[in-house]
Amino acid sequence: MRKTRSVKTYNQAFREDALAYLERSQGTFAGVAASLGIPKLTLYTWYKSDMAAKAKKVLGMKKPRVGRPEGDAEKLARLEAENRKLREQVATLEEDKVILKKFAAFTMREKT
Repeated sequence: MRKTRSVKTYNQAFREDALAYLERSQGTFAGVAASLGIPKLTLYTWYKSDMAAKAKKVLGMKKPRVGRPEGDAEKLARLEAENRKLREQVATLEEDKVILKKFAAFTMREKT
């Protein structure tokens, strides 16, 4: 007779608590999973999907397009918009760098 695996489902709150515990404990996947009584592969899968979701949120990534392929004009417009956004980020970071250098120089003068 063929055995069937039982699939246990966990609610979203448990998943979030497990991932928070994993981050707080700085333990291994195997150790944290064992202490929670779940398979380590399950915890690892949750971790990977959580990291991917955070990356999408931070980078502002959208879901990949489904349907017709992107045309040359659309690709060019998308890349130009992305380039413009990246240039703005670089300019902001350069301004932050100048401010931090001035602050560091100011604090060094006060110490002496």
